[in-house]
Amino acid sequence: MKLKPALPENIFMMTENSLPKESDTDPDGNIMVYKKDRGWYVIDLKSTYTFYDDLKYTHWTFTPEVPDV
Repeated sequence: MKLKPALPENIFMMTENSLPKESDTDPDGNIMVYKKDRGWYVIDLKSTYTFYDDLKYTHWTFTPEVPDV
């Protein structure tokens, strides 16, 4: 029996009870959401429920820090 791999650290399934909060955003108020056929997409926290409920995105994570260049 082959087991499903665990989710990588800091990638969370989107459910009605586990949507990201303001404390999960970057300084600009953004998070990243994922959908299998679209990949990762950066969105404003205010759009989270639309991406979850209407557009059927399945996972979310924090945005990476911008490197100092």
